[in-house]
Amino acid sequence: MGKGLRRILLFSLLWISIALTSCTLNFNEIKQRSDQVEGPSTSPLPIDNSATSQGKKVMNIPVSRAIAAKMIALTFNDPGDIVALDREIKFDDTDPSKWYDIYINAAVIQGFMNGTDQKFFSPLDPLSMEQASFLLQRINPEEPTTFIPLTEENRKEPISYDQWVEAYLSCLEKGKKDQTLQQAYGLVTRSLVIIGTPANTPELPPWSMGTDQGIYGFSGLVMDSYMDQKVRLLVRGTEIVAFLDLIEENPTLNHVYVQEMTHEAITIFLGGIKRSYPYDGNNITHIGEIADLTLQKGVITDAESFSTEFRDRILRVGTTDMELENHKLVEFWDDVKIYSTIGDKLTWKGKSALIVGTNIARFVVKDDKICAAIIDQSASLSNIRVALHTTDFNGLLHKEVKISGAEGFIVQHGQEETAFESGEVFVINSQTVWDTEKDPRIYIRPKTSEGMLEIQNIVRGWGENRKSPSYRGILEISKSEGGYTIINEVNIEEYLYSVVPSEMPASHGVEAAKVQAVTARSYAHAQMYSNRYHAYGGHVDDSTSCQVYNNTPENPISIQAVTETKGQGITFKGDVVSANFFSTSSGYTANAGEVWPNYQTQAFPGSTPPYLVSKKQYEEGNYGDMSQEENAYRFLKTKTINGYDQSFRWFRWEVTMTQDELSASINANLEQRYSAKPKLVKTLDENNIFRIRPVQHIGELQDIQIYKRGQGGNIMEMILIGTEKTVKIATEYNIRYILRPMQYLSGKNPIILTQADNTEVVNFSAMPSAFFVMDKKKDSAGKLESITFYGGGYGHGVGMSQNGVKGMVDKGYDYKQILQHYYPGTHVTSIFN
Repeated sequence: MGKGLRRILLFSLLWISIALTSCTLNFNEIKQRSDQVEGPSTSPLPIDNSATSQGKKVMNIPVSRAIAAKMIALTFNDPGDIVALDREIKFDDTDPSKWYDIYINAAVIQGFMNGTDQKFFSPLDPLSMEQASFLLQRINPEEPTTFIPLTEENRKEPISYDQWVEAYLSCLEKGKKDQTLQQAYGLVTRSLVIIGTPANTPELPPWSMGTDQGIYGFSGLVMDSYMDQKVRLLVRGTEIVAFLDLIEENPTLNHVYVQEMTHEAITIFLGGIKRSYPYDGNNITHIGEIADLTLQKGVITDAESFSTEFRDRILRVGTTDMELENHKLVEFWDDVKIYSTIGDKLTWKGKSALIVGTNIARFVVKDDKICAAIIDQSASLSNIRVALHTTDFNGLLHKEVKISGAEGFIVQHGQEETAFESGEVFVINSQTVWDTEKDPRIYIRPKTSEGMLEIQNIVRGWGENRKSPSYRGILEISKSEGGYTIINEVNIEEYLYSVVPSEMPASHGVEAAKVQAVTARSYAHAQMYSNRYHAYGGHVDDSTSCQVYNNTPENPISIQAVTETKGQGITFKGDVVSANFFSTSSGYTANAGEVWPNYQTQAFPGSTPPYLVSKKQYEEGNYGDMSQEENAYRFLKTKTINGYDQSFRWFRWEVTMTQDELSASINANLEQRYSAKPKLVKTLDENNIFRIRPVQHIGELQDIQIYKRGQGGNIMEMILIGTEKTVKIATEYNIRYILRPMQYLSGKNPIILTQADNTEVVNFSAMPSAFFVMDKKKDSAGKLESITFYGGGYGHGVGMSQNGVKGMVDKGYDYKQILQHYYPGTHVTSIFN
């Protein structure tokens, strides 16, 4: 038997048996460094140093090359990006079915690791001291420190797991400069009690373990020997990067949900899994209660249940506390647990499931702090809570607040109410005395049901219409570090009064406004239940991040449109649709999957829902298959098409840029787009294969080629050929922002884009759409001189064209017919009672 094979067998046996012994190295240094890894906003459990010193165990076993690849890949890549990478490796001893394949692929692509030869990576071989030293030098080449002392005697010896982790953390610490490990690499420490793996919980996926804080991946590690013990781990997202140490051999499971109970056993639900434990205690707990359970070698020896609970309306859900209507400000325990029992199904939830503006949960109290929430009612919302931005949408924190009302208003602060008359102004600023712990929120409401509140410290609109906005409903003011948060709670229908005119011009008429009202109501429905702004106390904000609200004030047309469509939204097979829309079509809309990649994997094309498919936006004639270049060229250069968007200036546009201007624009924007979406910006390698590679510029542009068009004629992929690099760009967003029609050359005239009505637009922020064709001008030697882009439409092109709606209204279509045209297979039904 060869020496290498003996090592592999020995290494495998060590992993299986988990021969854990005390480490001869100074592991306290690892612990001290890992203490400095800053946790995320949901702070990890505090470390019990006394317990750690009593019985710490470490992995004094060899570290495999596969484990090293995993640690490196997760340090320098988000887990989703690792999965999204194209598979480039071709080693004989790994394939996509192996847990380590994606990590080896990332580590090799990014130049950290190589194979042991051209055919083999040897993933299960121990990492040698010499290999480990070379790896750390590649990770931090600027640091002269030798992280691993090498001698002639130890170069080929395997490095132990704990020595590798110690050196690895030292290397990262040296390289992070003034940042924390979380800021530099996305790495955090977690102190977790392991309660389930596939060995005792078959419903768990492979390489997944249940803990007291949720499901974590542990691919490549063996964690079963730590069952029912508290360990400290280095993680990225929900994947374990490294084992650090054992904290407690006999921990307490805090705030568990008691699901079943007999005299001999207690079945709990915790971290998303169900687990039964033998019970050897005297205290009694009951099904449905929240309890702390003390473990001794996998047996529950003590149980303390908590019966004090209350129900209240949720106003804000923060990281360490929450605001409630009656109980005011209440702190969370660090390891607060959120459960749902809706539909007689017990599920594990996060804080975002506590939807503001509702009273859907019972809150369980331990020592005056909330230790658990049990969501037992479905949310039913009729009011929406909007977080309001400052002037020009520069943030959600206001330096001061000034409120007035034409018909007067009432300010409620705690139990006190103060009336303000018309013309009076209520002011909150740094001079205001305010006991925020006693009364964290100030409420302001109009004196009459039709009254409105003007916020004088905010300015909205454009030109002559630029002024301070007025709001229906109630305003809530709360104090935060750095300023004040303003929440406008308003009935969903009154909210839409000021959304519709901000999205659809009143000049388009009532029927067009009704179309926008239904789509806006559908979108608001989805946003309200996603609870994205719960940390501010809102469902949505008032910017383009959600829907623009009250940038243009309500008007009789918007009020009529909302009233005549009251409660209506768009559904597909019974589910509310978050309907996409854009400004102007080119005469075709696009398939959603040919515009946007898969959200999780970034694979492109993505999937296309049946109601977001490409459709023709004209009624006469046929230009053929728009994915074919010759048809797209003929169509997009034709200006007189009887399309729904024909009368709007963005229906057709053109812009000419010189080769120098295009080169400057590409090179100014390429690196940023690669950094944002590396899977969608690929560079041609020496083997003429497009690969995911860091890229800053292409040199001097030589040519632009259309690689692929979608069904609607939109460009999906484009190739930019430069003197230094050739890159392939995917998705309309990347294409539009890399080819910005802006002047980047100093001293040159601005870039002029001409619309269909000959209106000229100077230095536009992006190509108006990806629906365009090109005419190239070359010199006598065939060198590119300039390109004229002929395009159509404005926006991404998926779903509903807002200006197309006006065109359809003018042709006699009503709002339901228009919605069914843009969203085929959907129905207009009541979604709000």
